[in-house]
Amino acid sequence: MRTVILVRGLALAGLAAVSAAGADEIRVEPQTVPVALHRDAGSGRGTPKVDLTIEASGVEPIGDGRLVLIAHDKSEELYVAESATGRLVGEPLTCPAFPKTPKWEGMGRDDTGHYYLVGAHTSKTEEVLKRQAQMIRFRLKGAGTTADPFAIDPASVRRWKLRDSLASALGREGANVKELKIEGLSVYTRPAGEGRPERLELAVGLRNPSDLVRVFTADVSRDPGADAELTFERLFAFPAGEREGEAAQLTSLLYLPAWKGFFVVTATEDKGNVFHGNTLYFLPLDEVPAGRGVAAPLRVYDFEVAMKAEGLTDLPAPAGSDPSRTARLLVTFDNDVHATHIPSRMQTLRVSRGSR
Repeated sequence: MRTVILVRGLALAGLAAVSAAGADEIRVEPQTVPVALHRDAGSGRGTPKVDLTIEASGVEPIGDGRLVLIAHDKSEELYVAESATGRLVGEPLTCPAFPKTPKWEGMGRDDTGHYYLVGAHTSKTEEVLKRQAQMIRFRLKGAGTTADPFAIDPASVRRWKLRDSLASALGREGANVKELKIEGLSVYTRPAGEGRPERLELAVGLRNPSDLVRVFTADVSRDPGADAELTFERLFAFPAGEREGEAAQLTSLLYLPAWKGFFVVTATEDKGNVFHGNTLYFLPLDEVPAGRGVAAPLRVYDFEVAMKAEGLTDLPAPAGSDPSRTARLLVTFDNDVHATHIPSRMQTLRVSRGSR
């Protein structure tokens, strides 16, 4: 039954979605079918070996976007893959400064070449939670060649603490702090306003509590000192409802500078690790309501009824294109392979907007 549903989901992914936003239309067209993460099978064997270990919970491009960096839900190691094919290249990347068993759930990057990683911030034991409850910033070094492979630059690693401030911000909303779970991360430049200078900010999206999609923001424009704790305030929130009786929960978050707005992905998963579809939303930054107002993002695209989208990033725009009108989004699907035996996959979407 799962195989039949999956095939149907792949077929539906080939349909373009069109949504209206004021005088504009936003269209989504799949550029590739979802491809499984895999490695070459080795000398003399032509069939690729599909990876049944990685649970791709975050993704960001490296350089020109032909390669991407992938976070794994069940390990601190990061992986490099070809964005067009899903082929894994080189050895997994890690660093002694990374926490062990971090349960990576969000990944972002800024325009200076830093990558950001954050764990779910949820655990059955307080001891494990203390190790996980931090955000990491780092740079890559190396050229990605056999002679000069990619590596994490240990001197670039910085850490922030998030949990206490996020819990306080959540508590101010009267939400259940014990349910706090992170699953989205993005870095963006917030324009000056309300007595605040332009600054680099972190946007953190919560999967739980699931009564609302909630995104909080904090200033990351300065290097953190030891044990630095960020100070969060609500950026936006909105109800995502249900699909087939299951709550739709935030799983990915991306700020697109050329569009001056956020893409948000919600997904649905029941207790039996069965998925019920994903939805892509878009919210312009200048339409974020002040205070605790409820946002009204544009529902752009419903896709993949049998896989769970968890990673979302934008790939560099092709030469000659207008990035304010057209973008290439890369989605990674973390299909809980340990339970479902469905491998992680990735897919490229073309997103465009224009006057009706």
